[in-house]
Amino acid sequence: MADDSPRYRRIAEVLARNGLAAVAAQIGLGEHLPQAVRRHLPAIERTGGPARLRHALEELGPTFVKLGQMLSTRKDLLPAEYTEELRRLRDDTVTVPFAQVSAVIERELGAGPQELFAHFDETPLASASIGQAHLGRLRDGREVVVKIRKPGVSDVVLADLELMRVLAAAAAREWETARDIDVVSLVAGFDRTMRAELDYRSEAAHAARMRENLADDASVRIPAVLEELTTAEVLTEARVTGMRIDDIHALDAAGIDRPALASRATSTLVRMVLVDGFFHADPHPGNMFVGEDGVITLIDFGMVGRLGESVRENLLRLMFALTHDDHEAAVSALVRLAPPQGPLDRRRLTRDVGALLESLSAQPLGEMSIAAIVERLTGLLRHHHLQLPADVSTLLRVLVLTESVAVVLDPAFSLTAVLAKVAPVAMAELLSPEALARRARDTGVNALRLGSDLPDRASRMLDDYEARGLPVRLHPEDLDRAVERLEGTVDRLIVGMTMSALLVSIGTVLAAQPGRARLRDPLMIASGGATALLGTYLAAGAGPARRLGRMVRRGIVGR
Repeated sequence: MADDSPRYRRIAEVLARNGLAAVAAQIGLGEHLPQAVRRHLPAIERTGGPARLRHALEELGPTFVKLGQMLSTRKDLLPAEYTEELRRLRDDTVTVPFAQVSAVIERELGAGPQELFAHFDETPLASASIGQAHLGRLRDGREVVVKIRKPGVSDVVLADLELMRVLAAAAAREWETARDIDVVSLVAGFDRTMRAELDYRSEAAHAARMRENLADDASVRIPAVLEELTTAEVLTEARVTGMRIDDIHALDAAGIDRPALASRATSTLVRMVLVDGFFHADPHPGNMFVGEDGVITLIDFGMVGRLGESVRENLLRLMFALTHDDHEAAVSALVRLAPPQGPLDRRRLTRDVGALLESLSAQPLGEMSIAAIVERLTGLLRHHHLQLPADVSTLLRVLVLTESVAVVLDPAFSLTAVLAKVAPVAMAELLSPEALARRARDTGVNALRLGSDLPDRASRMLDDYEARGLPVRLHPEDLDRAVERLEGTVDRLIVGMTMSALLVSIGTVLAAQPGRARLRDPLMIASGGATALLGTYLAAGAGPARRLGRMVRRGIVGR
């Protein structure tokens, strides 16, 4: 980390000004903290920890705002007061002048908007931190929406991502909490998401895949992307018209059956998740429109989630376990879905899962709120240091968001009932002969690849061992247990040696002064009693022997 980096100093200054100087120190920015900003801390600190964090992220710009928005979905990592506060983060809405927009289009597409379009609206339709959108009309009359990445934003975001990577590594070395939540992997996942958002070709590919997956679903459509007018910095797609899915007055005026619409929308999203394993990761009402025919149009595929077959299978097993009150199966599925970030007390986890299931079983399936279940589940995960993969965490947010939209359409709606209907279909798909054959083939390919890589990996490992030795990492609790076992062994050894010395002494005295009268001597009686007591402690186990050993070492028995 360069000492003269203005960006590092800027981050340290913003964190300190928002009462987060300790955090700055823990992520390796302590040397960049200026003393002058400390006088601003008292006034800021009164706004509360979560609010200070939100203020700092907003000051640091679009990349950090996006990071905060991602963290707002991670209830398995952060307390509820932080995720709720971070949900208030909003993208930058500062618009780019039309001259700059025109320059981007000309550079990317080879001609300006006046040449490429019959009409191009200079006033932005919408603006966000990375890009802004304009309405246009092609010469054949088709209405389109053109997204343009804001000039210079890519350089800023990429620089910030590199900076985050360095800070995450420093935090993992110095801060136990950062290690517990695996901040390095967290930032790596965020890095991949942001790089994809910077390249509109990724969004176009996502839309194409979604359109293919949903080709047989007549209740939903995906707008076409015009590939000839799309590059990394410009995306052109068919314009969507219709009503926002949460505009109940317009829906009622159009005669749309709202409960049926809620069922169709959620069934489509659940199918994306459990059957396709590829889903829209931001299905808020502004990204869902309804036509006069009741067909739903989804837009904005910059954020998507992906779930592999094994993850979907574990999700389904967890769902079945929750609905069938199977504690052990639920725990096994949870641990496979969210690997523990440290020692796991499985008996305690099983007990807590049992309490969760007991509370859920008291309520009919159709009346359960998915938001309440997710809240309880993520709290349990956080308590036991079980960390969900990023896409599974995104899925939980999508389910909660989907339920909230559906309840607006139909107050009696139950997402858990929809999940219960789709889950058997999804499980049958995952366990079909074709799917099993595909997984067997993939397993064989992976095994072959591992076998071919093994000699090279073993050679590198031996080279590392010869160069640096073998590092050993122990958690404090592991070290405590090792010391306790060693202490017990030493204590038993001390007690055994003491008992042996007493036995030898008694034997020597009896040999020197034979006779029954000697056995009634008070000193002999005391020695014999002490020997018997020591033998009893040794036979009783390590616990009593350890306590007696401590007494011996402290000189109590010796006195």
